[in-house]
Amino acid sequence: MAGRNPLTEGGVCYRAREWASLRLDGELSPLEKELLERHLETCEDCRAFENDVRWATDVMRLTAAETPSRRVTIPSRPARRLSAGPRRAAIAAVAALALGALAGFVAGPGSTEPESPPEVSFVDADELEDFRRIKPAPPPAPPLPRHPPEGVI
Repeated sequence: MAGRNPLTEGGVCYRAREWASLRLDGELSPLEKELLERHLETCEDCRAFENDVRWATDVMRLTAAETPSRRVTIPSRPARRLSAGPRRAAIAAVAALALGALAGFVAGPGSTEPESPPEVSFVDADELEDFRRIKPAPPPAPPLPRHPPEGVI
């Protein structure tokens, strides 16, 4: 949203209206519900929007489904076949991949030298005491939410 002020261009109301719609389906977290309620207390336009959406949703949910008066069929398209050129290119690509995988399997690992044993280091008592005095790093901060609330919302 670079170069755009969401407070002056309807960003807060846009989010509130999105949440009002999601609340009807039971898809809001408790925090989002609380933020929506706070916004609706001060925004008459969003309150009216929520009432309209609730009314339309109730009408659609309470109206019985209608049966069409005639059968509806969706025309099917014939299956598309690849012409000879693209088909040959696809077969060549699959063959090249298979040949490369086979060559990699036959060649095996890149190095034939045996691995060297791991290096071992020893710590004396003084160094161990120094390590004990070091305080562990604090845990990392929790990640920020993807869409932090803006303004009241």
